[in-house]
Amino acid sequence: MHSSRFTIARSLIALLACAALVAGCSSSSNSNSGAAGSGGDASAAGGPADQPSPGVSADTVNVGYLVVDIGEVAKNLGFKNVEDGGFDVTAKGIQAVVNYVNTNGGAGGRKINPIIKPYMGQLDSPEYAEAQCRAFTQDAEIFAIAMDGQFQNNARPCYQSARAIMLDQTYVPLDQQEYQTYSPYLWSTSLPPFDSYVKTLLPNLKAAGWFDGAQGVAVIAPDAAVSRRAIDTIVTPYLQSIGVTKSANFFIDVSNIGSLGATSSAALSGAKNQGLDRVIALGGERIEAVALSSTEAEELTARYTMSSYDNPAFFVDNPETIVGKSRIGMIGLGFSPSSDNRSDSSTLPFPDPARPNEGLCKQIVDAAGANPPEGNRENYRIILQFCDATLLLKAALDKAPKNVTPNAFKDAMWSLGTSYSSAVAYGSNWTQGQYAGATTLRQITWDDTCTLKDRTTKGCYRVAPVDTPLLTN
Repeated sequence: MHSSRFTIARSLIALLACAALVAGCSSSSNSNSGAAGSGGDASAAGGPADQPSPGVSADTVNVGYLVVDIGEVAKNLGFKNVEDGGFDVTAKGIQAVVNYVNTNGGAGGRKINPIIKPYMGQLDSPEYAEAQCRAFTQDAEIFAIAMDGQFQNNARPCYQSARAIMLDQTYVPLDQQEYQTYSPYLWSTSLPPFDSYVKTLLPNLKAAGWFDGAQGVAVIAPDAAVSRRAIDTIVTPYLQSIGVTKSANFFIDVSNIGSLGATSSAALSGAKNQGLDRVIALGGERIEAVALSSTEAEELTARYTMSSYDNPAFFVDNPETIVGKSRIGMIGLGFSPSSDNRSDSSTLPFPDPARPNEGLCKQIVDAAGANPPEGNRENYRIILQFCDATLLLKAALDKAPKNVTPNAFKDAMWSLGTSYSSAVAYGSNWTQGQYAGATTLRQITWDDTCTLKDRTTKGCYRVAPVDTPLLTN
């Protein structure tokens, strides 16, 4: 493998990985930075969260749907990505789900009025994110928005200031402190709380033997408040508790493509110089895909972690952009079946009868002719996420009072408990204090020998058939 190959890959990899995550490429840090700024729970009694919500009438509720469109990015770069049919097919599927809800009692007795807009990946910027937010909150005056691919650090504060409920599906690490800062507006419909995820990941790695024989551990993570809290309060104490005496933390500047490439390469170089042969990648943000495209990854012999945050499908579909040997020995935890699996890589049935809303969503979409070109779970990922958000919104509004406020919506969400079956997560729970619903994980491991029917290169991630409960304490 020649260094020129990595020079070419480096110029494309950030865009490729970003697009593979169905998100535009960010030019600034994400909301994993305490951008809301209040530093406390925004849902205090008597404040704006106790006032009637916008976008709600006696008969209707306005719901925004922000769908990332990466058509031009894919066309210009020619990368391999899971085919979902694009914006038009997704929009048709969303309308089908809305029609289903409206003909089955509505959401709290109100018909959903959908406002569906594309988020053009090639235009991603703080200014574009702000303009899209204002189009939803000022022009359309939404009650809630189901959104994906919102990595800009001004997006969530904008919706919060408009008192819009966010049903966020972006694979961005947010911990309990961050959710409380945005409360009661921000909800991650299919992700776990990041701090709980990290608490669960580390003992899983140890039980799998990932630390056995390690010379030292490098931790690479976005240079952001959530990541630093997780490392300071969870990772470092855990490594010390299991006798790891040699470790180093490397914080990656994800603010632009240049800094992302430079700091991720420097992290692997630092790991090599310090004799560290295990690399824990935390928080996604395209970091692992970018780091493993570098010559430093070729020079470092190490075992890496993998998670849904890192988009496993990208490492299966685009082996020419990364150092192939780096996938050997990868272990981690996933929270999203449609992200963790590729066709033929798991025996998990699709749709899964253990999660009835997955089957319901597929049935609704297929009946409307909005199904993607291929019938694998990963091809349905995007529409399943929007269907899940819509059905969850209905479930909560069905329990909310007629005079709905953001705080009343919060209480309704927390009354759902385990009664709601997620269409996209292995398992979910909406008890008091839970802003991110995924509470069940599964171990994912790299298998260098498996063959996928639509790939000429070997290798895929295997998903364990048993659940790993999320650790909250």
